[in-house]
Amino acid sequence: MEPQYIYGDDGIPVLVDDSSNPSSPVSSKPPKVKKGKKGKSSDGAQRKPKGPKYEEDSKAVFTIDSEGYDVTLSESRGKIIWANMNALGRRKKSGKLSGIFRGRRPSLSEDTVSDGLALDSLFGAQVRRRQKPGEKEEDGTCLGLVLSTSERKDANTLREKTIFMEHPSSDLCTEWKNRIMNYIRSVHQRPSIVKLFLQPYAGSKTGRNVFTRTILPIFQAAGVSVDLSEVAHNEFVKQDLAHMNMEDYDCIICMGGDGTVNQLVDSMMNKSQKDKDVDMKKHPQPARCSVPLGIIPTGRTNNVAQSVMGVADPVTAAIHIVHGNFLPVDICSISTPEKFLCWGFNCQYGFAGQVLSFMRRYKALGSKRIDAAFIKALTKAKLRAYECDIEYIMAESNSASKDTTCRTGCKVCQVPDKENESDAVVSDLVQELDPLNESFTSNASSVIDLPQDSPWRSLKGKFMNVGLFAIPGLCDVAPQGLHRYSHLCSGMIDLVLVKETERKEYVRHLRRHGNMKDPFDFPFIERHKIKELRFRPRFPMSWNYNDHDFSEIKYQMERVESKATTHKSMEVIADMDSDDDDDDIQRAQSICTLDMSDDDEDDNDERKENGGQTPQQPRLVGPQYRKTFYEMETARRKEIARKKEEKQKARMEEKMVAIWNIDNQMVKSRELDIRVHQGLISICGRGVSPHTEYSDVRHGCLSSM
Repeated sequence: MEPQYIYGDDGIPVLVDDSSNPSSPVSSKPPKVKKGKKGKSSDGAQRKPKGPKYEEDSKAVFTIDSEGYDVTLSESRGKIIWANMNALGRRKKSGKLSGIFRGRRPSLSEDTVSDGLALDSLFGAQVRRRQKPGEKEEDGTCLGLVLSTSERKDANTLREKTIFMEHPSSDLCTEWKNRIMNYIRSVHQRPSIVKLFLQPYAGSKTGRNVFTRTILPIFQAAGVSVDLSEVAHNEFVKQDLAHMNMEDYDCIICMGGDGTVNQLVDSMMNKSQKDKDVDMKKHPQPARCSVPLGIIPTGRTNNVAQSVMGVADPVTAAIHIVHGNFLPVDICSISTPEKFLCWGFNCQYGFAGQVLSFMRRYKALGSKRIDAAFIKALTKAKLRAYECDIEYIMAESNSASKDTTCRTGCKVCQVPDKENESDAVVSDLVQELDPLNESFTSNASSVIDLPQDSPWRSLKGKFMNVGLFAIPGLCDVAPQGLHRYSHLCSGMIDLVLVKETERKEYVRHLRRHGNMKDPFDFPFIERHKIKELRFRPRFPMSWNYNDHDFSEIKYQMERVESKATTHKSMEVIADMDSDDDDDDIQRAQSICTLDMSDDDEDDNDERKENGGQTPQQPRLVGPQYRKTFYEMETARRKEIARKKEEKQKARMEEKMVAIWNIDNQMVKSRELDIRVHQGLISICGRGVSPHTEYSDVRHGCLSSM
């Protein structure tokens, strides 16, 4: 009699005795076992791979789009798989349905039915119930399970999509919901609690409605708790972050325009430096911000959000946040020669600063103020070149970073090492004077010579615009970016210098920002990839200005006094050098002390006679001189002429210099030191898609020039 085998779940054959258990299922053919291969034991049993322990696959029948599906939840494969229970496939929708269901889109596409739905693409799962007023969340009749995922509307825009699977069992739907949410949170580091700063007056002033109707439902579907704060004034974000522990939140979000983003970034970076005891004026390498930043764009200018996501869409930003899509981005530290100033991404001086100042002046025009500001800044009276002194350090850039755009999966952008970044220390080139150093004590000169191989390079000239771009700066005026060849995390700043040129040539340069032509292909434009920059404006030395405070009598008296003090100091030095006159000096000092003591005794006697009060010296008052009417009129006219000249001087100085435009924020400090830091902050987004299609943008303000 041939031996009988039974096969278990693990595939191991077991010999079965028919006499002991005659009703047991048996098979006459043992399984084929291959030996010696990787992943199998010596007895031929399959070894289970090491990794995360997933639960067994669950199967259930759900109704989707009025059809029955055999649905399998497989955590090991990371998918939800559908199989239509109808042998002929999905039924065609009848064209005789009512108007309510005629335009309804199916929840499942053909690709989803065939390949299944990846659990990575989900950001939430909820149990839908029919509830009566006053019932709790867990009460009510179970209707089914709702899966929240996203779909692409175009290359960069995402839209929320829900799949409703009907099932009457509350226990089954709750179990599937918990398994899906646990899988999502275990595989990806997605935020569970966020802090959101809402600017309700940004853009078209619809921030509250957009948050309540669009953004909050997405966060609720993903199970994200939101701590909401409305920005009340300019210092609100700074004051709130000063008393808040950022580590309590998984993400800090701002909902507004570039102004709100600038305030939050500046406050977050300053808070990180303060927590780690980093002095930005002394320490060359700042600390990294440990909490990522989410940007939901609702303002008029959203350059930072568009550069990181490719589109200024609030729904797309919210989906990136709940999915945990964050990208390291370069940031610049901006300081004056005296103190640290702020943080920023893109900085411009010259024409861009003038446009920003005119935009503030024409604020009442609303969306038309941009065109009005451009027209005003491009007039012959306002468009001019500015004299500047620029020093910079070149960056070590490879050939791949030149004239290449930054797209998703960019090879130029490199994620910095978080472990070694905090320990890195950059040494300054200027050494302090050590009096004990032999190299300095041997020389009589006190001037410290810098090494000949100093990396600093200098430029002097007239420039119509000076731009520093750490990110591309996508906006409505420039769909591909103010500098389309900048990268998000390359550790370099793109310095763009527009030299003095004709007005029509400069307008041609501006027009090319809105089309596919290269806006920097002009002989008057110079570009460099740098790491650090020092900027100083230049003032002309020849200024015809009458100094009304100058007095010839005062000048001559000060000159005589300076000569007298110089002569006395020389006599004192000569007396100190002579050793023979020591007795005379001591005798003179004793005589002075005797004279002073006699004077003090006389003063004390006079005080006793006057009842303890110090006697006052008599004041000699002569006849007072009264000005004539002619002299008073002459003084009045001189004062008027003086005020006119001061106003003229102020106007001329305003024409000679411009203001800084830092992320669409005005900065009046003109002498700036700017340094780039690679990947110090993470922002929600995945970059610009390589399949993005651009169309030419025609600006009415430039077409008339």
